[in-house]
Amino acid sequence: MKKFLVFSFCLFLSGCATIYNPATQRKEIILIDDKTEVSLGKNVSQQLVREQPLSKDAALKARVERIGRKIAAVSDRQEVPYEFYTLSDKELNALSLPGGFIFINQGLAEKLTDDELAFVLGHEAGHVAAKHAVKKVQSNMAFSLVLNTALAASGSDPAGASGLANAGSQVYNLVSLGYSRQDEYLSDKLGAKYASKAGYDPHASIPALEKIRQGEGRGPKLLEYLRSHPYVDDRIEKLKKEVQGEAAQPY
Repeated sequence: MKKFLVFSFCLFLSGCATIYNPATQRKEIILIDDKTEVSLGKNVSQQLVREQPLSKDAALKARVERIGRKIAAVSDRQEVPYEFYTLSDKELNALSLPGGFIFINQGLAEKLTDDELAFVLGHEAGHVAAKHAVKKVQSNMAFSLVLNTALAASGSDPAGASGLANAGSQVYNLVSLGYSRQDEYLSDKLGAKYASKAGYDPHASIPALEKIRQGEGRGPKLLEYLRSHPYVDDRIEKLKKEVQGEAAQPY
């Protein structure tokens, strides 16, 4: 059985490609193609919305969509269709899923200026552009085998669609654990970059993170998939060097 699993995983790897990722500025091995990533993200997105209702504030949703579209237009990654949603939750959080599905809580969106909101949405778009969720998913060998089986059956077997749905549930669980410190730092840098390229003030990234930090520890415990981003103090200090320090590079 062990030999079979190793053989199956090698077959999965044989379909991968080494690509240059402009967001990370590195060559990376990516096992999951864009179409599959979007399908997985859509499954997770549908699951999230079933558990957490969308905001009914039409003006706020339109504002998030308007700013989000500007951010998406300048992202380093253009091969996925970004979608922006506003959840009714009052906690100060935002979330990105594979395939360009980006969520922000109403509580956070209401507290942010347009410049600050552009940074937060840019931060989440940065996770998508850097393929942080994809790389986290594919690093889980067990998940890769499940996904490979589902893909082999898709298009010719109804079990394929069911397999992708089950894979989506696993993505949901993996994304809920959050990202690494380095992933967060990079997405902060990309968030400020995208905000600037979209015509917003990248310096607003600092007060945006400060507002998120002020909201930590208040209210009920966050749902696992909307947990607060870690290391906010460290992120603020590092981002100050990017957008305010003497060594800051122009965007």
